[in-house]
Amino acid sequence: MSKDTVKLFQRARAALQSEKDSLSKALANAQATAADAEKRLAEIEAALGSAGTATAKRRGPAKKKKAAKKAPKKAVKKAAKKAPKKAAKKAPKKVGKKAPKTTKKKAAPKRAKNERSLKDFVLQETKNKTLKLAEIAVAVQKAGYKTKSKNLKNSIAASVLYNTKNKNLFKKSKDGFTAA
Repeated sequence: MSKDTVKLFQRARAALQSEKDSLSKALANAQATAADAEKRLAEIEAALGSAGTATAKRRGPAKKKKAAKKAPKKAVKKAAKKAPKKAAKKAPKKVGKKAPKTTKKKAAPKRAKNERSLKDFVLQETKNKTLKLAEIAVAVQKAGYKTKSKNLKNSIAASVLYNTKNKNLFKKSKDGFTAA
């Protein structure tokens, strides 16, 4: 073998070694990016799983952030395509997904217990007199109806007075409501 052939071989080997090193770095960066993306995805899934509500769409600066996030992904994809077949055949270390954190939902406050229904209380209070909705709410509470409702008038109106099941039980006049 001549000295020129040995030198050519050494140069080719050095070039391949440097390409291998650069591809290894690109692969490591891609794996780190993928791990970060999976971690963020797990956080988002945990947040969506516990929230249960859709958030409003953002406008303005959020669009710029999305564009900035897409740029590194393109570079990673290009680097991955250039990797030699041998590197592609080797399976990268799998990054374990974290299980989404389960958050305990706050228990709703216990409902107040009454011996009789709200309808019975309203019937009793409007038996021989005509009362307005606000007066009925006050009278029902004085009669002993327990509630944790923030707006008892709405509850009485919706579930008792305007309910189609109870349309024959109450009469409405311009002065208020009376038991039929």
